[in-house]
Amino acid sequence: MYKFLLRRKINRLVKHSEREKAYHNLMEIESVLVLFDMENFDDADYFIRQMEQIGKKIKAFAFKSGKDSGNYSNTSYTIVTEKDMKGEPLAQIVNSLANEKFDLVVDFTFKENLLLLYMLVSVNAPLKVGFYKHALPVHDMVISFAPGLVPNVKELGKQLIHYLTVISSGTKK
Repeated sequence: MYKFLLRRKINRLVKHSEREKAYHNLMEIESVLVLFDMENFDDADYFIRQMEQIGKKIKAFAFKSGKDSGNYSNTSYTIVTEKDMKGEPLAQIVNSLANEKFDLVVDFTFKENLLLLYMLVSVNAPLKVGFYKHALPVHDMVISFAPGLVPNVKELGKQLIHYLTVISSGTKK
């Protein structure tokens, strides 16, 4: 039941979004929100460290499934689970994100994840990039990969940095 309600909230947020979209060059981006599945932890962590090395402020949320038995107690990323989908925990997460300003949201998910998708559509960032083509237009830019190729977060992260470096937004900072 909660998945149905969450899907309705996501639809409503996408349809009534008044966010101003903008394509920023990597040099113009100051803060980044990264969303990923814990199964891609090492590759997402590599991307995050690269972005931090070039001076970007990063906040990351990782989804951990109930089947994942890994110990991530040493990570500085916020880990969310299925139980966070229901009620108060989800509202607290979304409210905390609404109070922050992000220039870019990177969605490293390769399959539908309602919790991370809800977080993605709740953030009022001017540029949202992803790798999974959703039925709803939730990303401003979707980086796709060749059919039959197994997606790799590390390689896609490198491609994203390349694209953001060559994008010309027409504005100067």
